[in-house]
Amino acid sequence: MKYRAIGHQTLRRLYLVGKPFWASPLKWKALALLATVLGLLFTVAAVNVFVSSIAGKFTTAMQAKDVSAYHHYLLLYAAVMVAGSPVVVFYQYLRTKLALTWRQWLTQHLVDRYLENRAYYKLSNLPEIDNPDERISQDVETFCNSAVGLFIAWLDAFVTVCSFLGVLWLISGTLTLVALAYSLIGCLLAIVIGRKLVNLQFEHTRLEADLRYTLANVRRDVESIAFYNGEKSARKVIFKRIAEAIFNLELMMVTQRNLTFFTVNFNYMVALIPAAIIAPLYFAGTMEFGDITKAAIAFGQVLAGMTLLVGQFTGITAFLANINRLGSFVETLDELQAHSQRPESRQGQVIAPPTQISMVEGQNLSIKQLCVDVPGTGRRLLKNLDLEVGNGESVIIMGPSGSGKSSLLRAIAGLWESGSGSVSCPPRSSLMFLPQRPYVPRSTLKEAVCYPRVDTCETDAEMQRAFEMVNLQGLVERAGGLKSREAREVEHEWRDILSLGEQQRLTIARLILARPRFVFLDEATSALDSENERLIYELLKKLGTTIISVGHRESLIQHHQKVLELKGDGTWRLYSTGEDSDR
Repeated sequence: MKYRAIGHQTLRRLYLVGKPFWASPLKWKALALLATVLGLLFTVAAVNVFVSSIAGKFTTAMQAKDVSAYHHYLLLYAAVMVAGSPVVVFYQYLRTKLALTWRQWLTQHLVDRYLENRAYYKLSNLPEIDNPDERISQDVETFCNSAVGLFIAWLDAFVTVCSFLGVLWLISGTLTLVALAYSLIGCLLAIVIGRKLVNLQFEHTRLEADLRYTLANVRRDVESIAFYNGEKSARKVIFKRIAEAIFNLELMMVTQRNLTFFTVNFNYMVALIPAAIIAPLYFAGTMEFGDITKAAIAFGQVLAGMTLLVGQFTGITAFLANINRLGSFVETLDELQAHSQRPESRQGQVIAPPTQISMVEGQNLSIKQLCVDVPGTGRRLLKNLDLEVGNGESVIIMGPSGSGKSSLLRAIAGLWESGSGSVSCPPRSSLMFLPQRPYVPRSTLKEAVCYPRVDTCETDAEMQRAFEMVNLQGLVERAGGLKSREAREVEHEWRDILSLGEQQRLTIARLILARPRFVFLDEATSALDSENERLIYELLKKLGTTIISVGHRESLIQHHQKVLELKGDGTWRLYSTGEDSDR
């Protein structure tokens, strides 16, 4: 994806990312910090002007060998520096504090939006939004630091230029005009030489994120890679990511080298220009020696302010790339939010366009004329399915791989919307979906078994009983009991500690504690032996739970009342488990 250095899109994205914070409840705190920083900035500028004046008089006193004036200005200079140092320190500190406050709020804001309406799930199907986790963490940090830093730097440059232009004009009008012309020419040449850096910076961020993601995948799947002897393949993928990142860095280095050739020579001339223009005036006796020092300081300050673009061109291009990367992420979240804000459906009503599955709230699971398409491809997995599942009933969905079994569950859960027809089911609070690969995040034992609830959970006795019911009492013992400090406070990486079968039983313990009306098991007992599998289904029946399972094992049929067989070509067949049928 290519971006122009500065254009309407970049400015719009800067506004899109930056505005929410300054309209948030923290805006008054942020404005107070900003006002304080600006006040200190003006104070620092005034101190700098005063110091330049003292430096000129101090140098003149030295040249005239005026001892009393020399000591006077020396002490005054020292006093100003000592008094001004706290101002500079707090100026830098509060700048950082403002960026940190902005970063915390913006990160939390984007996390909320990322998790809202399952945007995180929908983004997984959008390859153009790569590494959203990197954008939320590192890109937000870069944006806030750069936005505050560059804004203050530009304002500082503006104040400095305005402050010292008057000083410089009083010394020499010619030198003032030369400073303005020299700085403008320098900025234009810097833009021409370094304009390619914007796209290269954007690619640099993306490629580095891809490399980190690839290495994280290797770390996550170490056992699978080891079993496959997949080191060679893993090395090939990692080396490819490294080569792509290094190649882009080399292109950046070439552009930065050319830019450095210009900036180094440009900065060398800064020391010569004031002397070349002011020295003849001193030689003619129309200017004091100290005015040369004063003019050099003023010229340097004006030029530094006017040529901020030259000195920070690399940082500015990185910021522009950062704006486009973070801005495109926010734009996509806005699009997903707009798409999800449809009129809410009421019980018994179907509100959806004909190319989208309607989700309707009802008492039981009722599927009517459901067609399921693979998102983004239009390939139809299921055609005109009709299914009614009442309270306490049980259905197993079977069929060959790729026939759409898991996709049907995704449609029922509202994860897939591509297709047509309607799905009526109870509220999500009374449903629970258990995938084949359990999700057991790093957490305490209590948090692991109560997931995804964060504010409520059962008593220790109820949790102990649930562990015993799924034959996981040994896990409680390993954690030192539910009341121990380790069980209450210490977090564990359960995916590394528990086998797949133990993780599946842990999720069944969650189900027992949550007691949902409807449970959807997508091969959620595939790692269990037949005895534990039988135990789990008997427990669910005693709880009065309505069961919809997906599985391949013939042994699963005996635990269900009906079989929904998917043929693989979009057709299906529903029959009772007591019926003799060729499956």
